[in-house]
Amino acid sequence: MSKEVLLNGHFIPYEEASVSIDDRGFQFAEGIYEVFRVYNGHPFQLERHVRRMRASAGALGLELDDVLAKLAEQSLQLLGRSGLKEAAVYMQVTSGHSPRAHLRPVALEPTTLAIVNPASPPSAKVTEKGITAITVSDERWAKCYAKTTMLLPNAAAKRRAHAAGCDEALFVRDGFLMEASASNAFVVIDGVLTTAPASNYILHGVTRAVVLDLARELSLSCVEAPIPAEKIPSAEEMFTTGTTTEILPVVVVDGKTIGTGTPGPITRRLLEAYRSKVAAL
Repeated sequence: MSKEVLLNGHFIPYEEASVSIDDRGFQFAEGIYEVFRVYNGHPFQLERHVRRMRASAGALGLELDDVLAKLAEQSLQLLGRSGLKEAAVYMQVTSGHSPRAHLRPVALEPTTLAIVNPASPPSAKVTEKGITAITVSDERWAKCYAKTTMLLPNAAAKRRAHAAGCDEALFVRDGFLMEASASNAFVVIDGVLTTAPASNYILHGVTRAVVLDLARELSLSCVEAPIPAEKIPSAEEMFTTGTTTEILPVVVVDGKTIGTGTPGPITRRLLEAYRSKVAAL
C-alpha cells in the first residue's frame, strides 16, 4: 500500500496530492502548522499542539476552531491507517486559495493537510555527546509565537550553522537569547535552569512546557527570565527542546565550551524524566 496523506478531508496517495497554485499558503505563506509525536501508537501532548495551533490561527486572523478539531481527529485516523507506532504527524492549514491579491477574501475554504512519517528519538550518541551551535541575529517578525509556514529566517539560520560546521543556530535579539532555529533553549547558570519568557518573540514550545513541568516535579530551581547572550559562555549547562528532537544537550556555542563540554547533571535528569513520561503513555 502506498503512503497516504490527508488533503482537505480525503485520504489519497502521497503521489497524487496537490494544491492550487493560487493557494495563499504558497503565495503569501499564509499558513500554520504543527507536528506532534507518537510513541508506541500513543499521541504525545496532542491537546497542547492543537491549542497552540488555535493561537497561531488567531495571530493570522483566521477563525479555524472547528477546522482544527476536525483536522486533529482525521490526523489520528491517518495515523491508524499508516500502521506506524513511532511517528511524527504533520498538520497544516492555509487560508485557502483565491486569485492573487494582498487583501484576503472573506469566507475562503481553508486548505488542510496531514502527513504521517516514521520517527525515532535522537540517537544515544547525540544525547551523550551533545551538539554544537552558533549565535545569529534574530531578524524574524514580532509574532514568533505563531507557528507559521514562513520559516525563511529559520532556514537561513540553520544554513549558517551548517556552513560553520555546527548543528544549530541560536537567535539573539537586542543582546538576549531567544531560542534556536527549530527549538527552544534552556541554560543552567549558577545552578538555576533558565529559559526565555513566553513572549511574542519565541515559540511557546510544547516540549518546553513539558520540561518546565518536569523541572518543577523534580524540585529543580527553574525560572523563565531574560538570558543575556553574554552569559552563555559561562553557563554550566545548555540544551534545546523540540517535539522531534526532545532534549538535546548543547556543548559548544560560538566555539566556546559550555560547562565541561559534556551533558550536565540537570540535562541528564530531565532527559531521563522525559523518557519516563513517554514510556508511561
